[in-house]
Amino acid sequence: MAKKVAILLELKYNYMKGMETTLFKTVMYELREKYGAAEALEFFESAWERNDRVKNMTTTLKDVFKIEGNDMETIQKWFDIWWELMGIDAIIIERSNTINTVRFPKGCEWKTEPRDISEWQLIFNNIVIKTINPKATVERPKAMCEGDPYCEYVYTIEE
Repeated sequence: MAKKVAILLELKYNYMKGMETTLFKTVMYELREKYGAAEALEFFESAWERNDRVKNMTTTLKDVFKIEGNDMETIQKWFDIWWELMGIDAIIIERSNTINTVRFPKGCEWKTEPRDISEWQLIFNNIVIKTINPKATVERPKAMCEGDPYCEYVYTIEE
């Protein structure tokens, strides 16, 4: 029997996250190359919506971390946990009952180089926030994939 190799949990996490990122981008790029940008984005939206995968993940995180409600505070708490789980550095620019503005100074290791498929992140974010509150919206006024020095997202809920 082979001796088990001890690997630090952080190294395992970084390795798996890197593999997941690489796999995601590779599939995204291949779909774009073969079928076009719109079809690649449509494919991922369909995959995330199939069997309510992202909705279920959103609800699971809410349940595990006992996040109640459907207001902006709920959305803020959910994303704080998500960013921590994903190892994403975020700077909160503005937080209130109706708006959450967040800047990602390092951009995103998930960022896609072709600009025409960079909307995948908005699709994902939209599913998450609509699961928490159907009246919530998200926009990305700044994006590194568009040449900006950082990414910025604005989450809002109409009163």
